[in-house]
Formats: sequence, structure tokens, C-alpha cells
Amino acid sequence: MAPDRNMLWKVPRSLLPKALRGVMGTRIGIPVHLRMIKGLHHIFDGIELRSLSFAPAAFADIDAISRLNSTGFDFSNAYRIDMHVHAVPSFYHALVPTTGGSPTPSWDVPRALQFMIDNNIARSVLSVSTPGSTVFYGNAAYSAGLARLLNEWLAELHRQFPKRFEFYAVMPLPYTEYAIREAKYALSSLGALGLGLLTNHEGLYLGNPAFAPFYSAIDALPGGPHVCMVHPTEPLMRAANGTVISTANPTLYNSGLVEFYFETARALMDLISTRTLTNYTNIRYSIAHVGGAFPSIRDRFLKRNPSLDILATEALNTKVWYDSAGPTYFSQVKGLLGYDVPASQLVFGSDWPYSGFSYAASAQAIVDAEFLTATQKKAIFVDNAEDMLCTHFH
Repeated sequence: MAPDRNMLWKVPRSLLPKALRGVMGTRIGIPVHLRMIKGLHHIFDGIELRSLSFAPAAFADIDAISRLNSTGFDFSNAYRIDMHVHAVPSFYHALVPTTGGSPTPSWDVPRALQFMIDNNIARSVLSVSTPGSTVFYGNAAYSAGLARLLNEWLAELHRQFPKRFEFYAVMPLPYTEYAIREAKYALSSLGALGLGLLTNHEGLYLGNPAFAPFYSAIDALPGGPHVCMVHPTEPLMRAANGTVISTANPTLYNSGLVEFYFETARALMDLISTRTLTNYTNIRYSIAHVGGAFPSIRDRFLKRNPSLDILATEALNTKVWYDSAGPTYFSQVKGLLGYDVPASQLVFGSDWPYSGFSYAASAQAIVDAEFLTATQKKAIFVDNAEDMLCTHFH
């Protein structure tokens, strides 16, 4: 099948990966990125990638992924599903050298596969950590372009390693129209398992009325329920005119150690108080770090409003799941379970390669948890994730 040359001429030859340049002006040969050529009208529909300085590097990263395979990696003992694990393409690392006050870790496929084997992980549901596409505050075109390129890269990982890598698509919020378009494309064409959200997008929290069209669009999509993975990010300060002026971290500690947990609490409170959590019945949520600081303020927030407490409790116990990323099963998770959140809502997450803690020790804490049955532990590692996603991998 020959590529559509009319679509190819929309993109400067210099912005195409080397695998595509040879097909300019020819009707023979099937390049590595035929799928990208066939979908080029999607990739550039409403998104001006020609102006993005990082586009050539992004295409090169996608091209590099397409040449890899998992030969030599033995997954015979792997069975766990990792619902909170990150991927870092090199073009993104160049844009985001630090994350949460710490250096952004390097990443490559062989190390990712070896980490999975070492930790008995059969399948990783990848996401891009904070800041995702919110690198260029106030620039909708750059945010949308970065989200599209990150999602194409994640999709290429999934295509090359369909039994190992799934992914949550990056959403270019707060730009709602772009985000709706990206969500539809990622879910229908790229094979995303769900959508990745941050606790705030350029200072707007997830219950903000500006996001209502986004939730309505996702709620109406076929094939649901659809899962939104909520990951903490930097809290922001805004000037009176709405311009983002600074991160709002009042302590000397890295925000990844302290503020990220508070961010998760803020986002959950926002989703609850605006009824976003309860109004959209076709959307589920996966919350990082077993809810962060939310359990510690839940009573203070909800007991003053009994009717909201009843609605929120039902939603928090049925349409929200909580991943184990970080050292959360030594003691922290007991705060969540103290509110009678069913163990069926708990899923496994490693947070690799970002967490500064021992990944093996964090997973072993689940295995050693005296407050969980053997059946519940198995479900945390496998079954609960499949139930949340309405998918069975095994």
C-alpha cells in the first residue's frame, strides 16, 4: 500500500524520521512507520508540529523504538500487573531535566524489561510522569503537540511489546478541545488503556468547571467505563491576571516528597466537592500512592456535609482504585482501609524509575501485610487491575 503523498507534503522532510524520508515522492516500499504515514492526517490535524523544536528528536525516538524487540528476556515467572510505572523518552528528558525537585531519571527499554523480570511483573501500564504536556505554560499548541508526540511514542512501545507495555495517554489539559481530540484519538486509534491526568493542569484542579466539556466527552465515549489515572504534580501560584508565576512549594523539601501527597488530597477534594466524581458514571479513577494525604483529611472535609459524604463514600469505594506506588504498605495504606475502602480497590504500582525507595521492599510489604488475606494480595497484584480496566490479560 503506497503512502498518501498529499499528506506527506504537509510535513517538512526534515521533521520526518529517517525511515520516512525515503518514501517522499515514491510509491514503492513499506517503511517502518507506515502506520504513522497512514495516520499522518491525525497526527497533524489541528496540531502544528512543524513549529516544535523537539519534533525531530521525538520522531527519532519513535523510530528507535520500532527497531527493538524483547528477545533474550525471560518472563516465565512474571505475573504481576504494574499500574503505576513511568516511561521517559529521551526527547522528553531533554525538555524536563528535573521532576518534583529531583533529577528526571533516564529510561530505556532493556532496563524496563529487566526491572519487570526482577520484580515478577508481566505487564506494565506506562504513563508519563509530571509535568507531562504542561511544560509550556499558556501555550496550547505546544502542549497539544507534546502530548501527541508522547502518545505516539507510547503507542509505538505498545505495538512493539504488546504483551509487556500498555499505556495511559497524556492529556493536554487545560486546553479542553485539544484534550478531547487527543483522548478520542488515543483510545480509538492508538490503543491506550486509559487517560493520564495530573492533579492540576496549569493551576486548574480536576473539578474546575472549564474541564466539564472534557469529562462529558469522555463519559459519552463508547467502550467504557474509561479509566483516568490521576498523578500528582507541582502546586502552582497564579498572578491576578491568571498567569502562572511560580510553583507554590513552601518548604525546603522536594515537592515529590511532601507536596505531591497534598496535591492528591486537593485533587480528590475538588473532584468530590464539584460532584465530578459522582456525575460522570462512565469514568473510573486510579489514584496514586494509595490516595496520598486524602485519608488524613477525609472526615474533616466530608462530615460537615452528610449528603455529600454518602455520595462520595459510595464513589470512593466503587469507582476509584488506589495504587501502591512508593513505600505505602508499611503503614500508610491502613489509613485508607480505616474508611472501609474494600481491598478490591487496591492495585499494585512500582513508581519505577522515579521512586527513591526500594522497589522490591515496597512490593514485599504487600506480600508481608498481615491485614490482608492471601486472596486479597493476589488480587492486588493482578485481579483488581483487570477488574478496573475491564480487561483480562492472562
